[in-house]
Amino acid sequence: MVEVDGKLIGNLRRAQRILASKAVIEDRFEKPIHRIAGVDVAYDGLNAYAAVVVLRLSDFRVIEKVIYRGKAVMPYIPSLLCFREGPLILRALEKVGEDFQVLMVGGHGIAHPFKCGLATYIGVLSSKPSIGVAGRLLAGCTCETPKDPLESKPILLNGEVVGYGIRPVNRANPIYVSPGSLISLETTLEVSIKSLKSYRMPEPLRLAHLAASEAKRLHASE
Repeated sequence: MVEVDGKLIGNLRRAQRILASKAVIEDRFEKPIHRIAGVDVAYDGLNAYAAVVVLRLSDFRVIEKVIYRGKAVMPYIPSLLCFREGPLILRALEKVGEDFQVLMVGGHGIAHPFKCGLATYIGVLSSKPSIGVAGRLLAGCTCETPKDPLESKPILLNGEVVGYGIRPVNRANPIYVSPGSLISLETTLEVSIKSLKSYRMPEPLRLAHLAASEAKRLHASE
């Protein structure tokens, strides 16, 4: 595990600012969207399991599932999650054989204090259109909380719209979505709503979470 000190954090913050400057918040892919992917990471001590699930957006049928097993070299530090999970996710993406148009990531995109959450890190470095999905706000605010199922409210950060809060179908607590890179705010909202089924989290992320958790369980039983 990397020893974290003030100098390292300063270097990581500078890297975040550089990555944020490279993010493109507009659609850079062909529409309509047919295939979407979700990614999640599960941990067992220092062992990490990054799962990518590719599925059809129309019916959520799984087309491909890959697992990358690696080591967690960074501790969890709020607002620096991208440097803990990002390298693991990039390695998992290298194993994906099927093509997809948009990647959903369990973390923030530009709705982040430095406008570089995990989804922005992944989107910039993989050149894949990416959406960040999180269970709580890390930066910014919604002036109103969405109340009805699939209702959305903009997330404002320094007066700029950087994402949306969405009330899930099952009336659970809102989720917060924001573009990472290579996708627009409008398409981020549209895809996120289309990806919600009967659970709080969008289906690509839910299935990736299940795949990562299963990989962790299977390895623990070996």
